[in-house]
Amino acid sequence: MTETDEKPEEKNPAKQGLHGWKAALAMFGCGSLAAFSIFGVLTLLVTSIFDFTSSGVQGSGGTEGAVPEGIGEARSSLEEEEMNVCDDNLDELTKINVERQDEGENYLDTRSEDEIEIPGATRVVQDECSWVLQPSSGSSPWVFHFSYEAAIESDGKDSTEDLASERFEQLSGDLSEGLGYVSSQGVPGFDDGAQYVYGENEDGEQSYIVMLQSKSAVYSIHFERQEEDSIGEVTKNEFEGEAREIASFLDSGFDYWIPDS
Repeated sequence: MTETDEKPEEKNPAKQGLHGWKAALAMFGCGSLAAFSIFGVLTLLVTSIFDFTSSGVQGSGGTEGAVPEGIGEARSSLEEEEMNVCDDNLDELTKINVERQDEGENYLDTRSEDEIEIPGATRVVQDECSWVLQPSSGSSPWVFHFSYEAAIESDGKDSTEDLASERFEQLSGDLSEGLGYVSSQGVPGFDDGAQYVYGENEDGEQSYIVMLQSKSAVYSIHFERQEEDSIGEVTKNEFEGEAREIASFLDSGFDYWIPDS
C-alpha cells in the first residue's frame, strides 16, 4: 500500500443523498434514537439511548469511543462500489476533525486477479486516503493515512474472514518497516487482535501505525506529527486515543456492510 499527502487542487462534487454508514445510522437531530429504516425495509428498535448532537453521536453512558451497537444485521450481498469508506464515511465521523488531502483516485472494487492481493479472494474492495487530523486534545494537527482491503468473495476453499486473517498476519509483520526508529510495538490497549508500532519516521517525527482486522477487512491507521506545526512530542497514548475513536466506528461499519462469508 502506498500513501500520498498531495493536496487536491479540486474537490470532487459531493454525492447527493445519504451514503455509506451515514445512511445506515440515519441520524435524527437531538434526542433519543427510537428507530431507523434501512433502505425502507428493515426497522430496528434500538433499546439503548443515544445523545445526538450536530457534532456527532455519543453513547449515553459516556464511554470513550462509544458508537451505536447493532446498526443492522449483516448484509447478504454488497453491490458494486456500494462500500467506499474514504469517500462516504471518514469525514462523517464527526468525533474527529479531518480534512482530506488526496484526490480519491485509489478506490478499487474488483474481481480482477491481477489487481487482487489477497490470495483466495475473488472480489476485493480497497482504498487508501490521506487527511490532516486535528486531535481532540487540541494539539497541533497530524497527518492521518488510512488504508483498507476487504475480501468480499472467496474461491470457496476458505472463508473471507480466514483470508483476511492471513492477510493481516502478512501486513502486520511489516509494520516496523514504515518507521525509521521504533520506540515500542505490540498489542494496543483497545483491541487485543491488533498490532501497533510507535516511534519516528525517516524525518524524525513521531509516528504511530496500527493494523486491525474487522470481519474480512484489514485496515491501517497511521498518524504522523507534522514538523512545521509541532509543539512538543506526541505520546503513544495520544495517538492511541484517536485511533480508538476511529477504530470503534469502523468496526461497526465493516460488520454491517461486509456480507457474512
